[in-house]
Amino acid sequence: MATTEQEIDRFAEFAKDQLRHGETSSIDELYDRWRLYHPSAEDALAIEASIRDMEHGETGRPFEQFANEFHRQNSISKSQLF
Repeated sequence: MATTEQEIDRFAEFAKDQLRHGETSSIDELYDRWRLYHPSAEDALAIEASIRDMEHGETGRPFEQFANEFHRQNSISKSQLF
């Protein structure tokens, strides 16, 4: 999606409001907060899909289980990561 002048203006107003209220300390924090309150359409769809999955009982699997399988499939020992 191409950025429009209107989107930039909305972000600028958001950033100014955050600064007026002492809500942020850096441009990175401003952008992160903007993305939190204004997710992209793709992110919103992914979040909605995840919520639907959770409502139907799909909660994923523990990270340790994923990590062990990933290391095994890719012939990577845990000691190689650090």
